[in-house]
Amino acid sequence: MTDERSMIEILAVFGFFLVWGVALLVFNRTTVPRIDRRIEEAGYSREMSIDVMGTRALWFSDVLALGFLGISSSKYPFINGELINEYATRYDRALGFIVSSSLYGMLLVLFVAWLIRKVIH
Repeated sequence: MTDERSMIEILAVFGFFLVWGVALLVFNRTTVPRIDRRIEEAGYSREMSIDVMGTRALWFSDVLALGFLGISSSKYPFINGELINEYATRYDRALGFIVSSSLYGMLLVLFVAWLIRKVIH
């Protein structure tokens, strides 16, 4: 039973990680530059101009995922969520949702697996 559960956890984490990695790569190469270009063409300054180890793409994906779910992202820290949502397309929002949901899904599987191991064992 323990070996089966461990294999399921490993496959779930690997699956989420694979989806997250590919989606983040595509998101960071297509969506982020496109939104930056639209914002700069509108006369605004680039949102969060410093990118520390890819966190900029993660912030963008979270803001777009919140907007995709209908949750207000206007008061999101560090970046202007309203401005990003204004210049994002439906494709950008869907891809941002995939990036954010796969990351949080992977973290949720890891947390639940850790919690089960602590409670049961």
